[in-house]
Amino acid sequence: MVNVEIMLASGDLVVDQQNRRVKLHVYDPNQVVELDQWMRKLAQETGATKLIVYGKKADVEKWTALGYALEGVIEGFFHGENAQMLSSFLTKERATSVAPELAEEILELSLGKQGSGEEKALPAGYSMREAGEADAEELAKLYALVFATYPTPMDDPVYVRKTMEEGTRYMVVEYEGKIACAASAEVNERMGSAEMTDCATHPDHGGKGLLQALFVALERKMEESGIYYLYSLTRAQSPGMNVTAAKMGYTYRGRLINNCTIFSGYEDMNIWVKPLRPSWE
Repeated sequence: MVNVEIMLASGDLVVDQQNRRVKLHVYDPNQVVELDQWMRKLAQETGATKLIVYGKKADVEKWTALGYALEGVIEGFFHGENAQMLSSFLTKERATSVAPELAEEILELSLGKQGSGEEKALPAGYSMREAGEADAEELAKLYALVFATYPTPMDDPVYVRKTMEEGTRYMVVEYEGKIACAASAEVNERMGSAEMTDCATHPDHGGKGLLQALFVALERKMEESGIYYLYSLTRAQSPGMNVTAAKMGYTYRGRLINNCTIFSGYEDMNIWVKPLRPSWE
């Protein structure tokens, strides 16, 4: 399944069928009620059970009056202006976190390891480089191995190549000529921000801190490209990525309940942010 983007005079909507959600990124603040109605109509037609708005701070009360909850903030998402992550759940099941106690334990563990993102040398025998289209097949196999389900079809090499063509930057760590770990920065030129995502470590190479080296390299590439606002959405029930984000100097800014299908089904996703420049809000 692929996302369907709908361009309206009053806003840009994305129907994400795989994750059964409707998202609104850019909108006319004078059309909030009409956009909410349109989103609910699309949800009914497509079976979506969660509405997500990347809202502006001045509009939070308008959205909450319509039944949206503020789940977190992505600092600097709109070229330095914060995105208020507002959600409306259309079923009780979608609104109910499966393992909130575990998520809180992992968050506490991660916050206890907060660092500043110091560069860490790779272990002996490992090397790092930027990936290209020729790596799409091997990357797809890695994602298929690590994730039973994923919010996007990363197990499809055609899709991986498409993301590269659209500006996503991939870095990989290799061992004996094979990819041991991968991560990407999904650049949104229009918004002036990037999501640090698609992090996967082959089971044979876990526990070596490989992702930390990839994060440092990707952050440098983003800064060189003029992208100064980074964020990552991590599985709330997975200690590895939350600890990595904290160690790399990312700040926890909220939790998106049952946000997408990843690993075992719908899961909560923690928001971690790292502005390379101060946001102006």
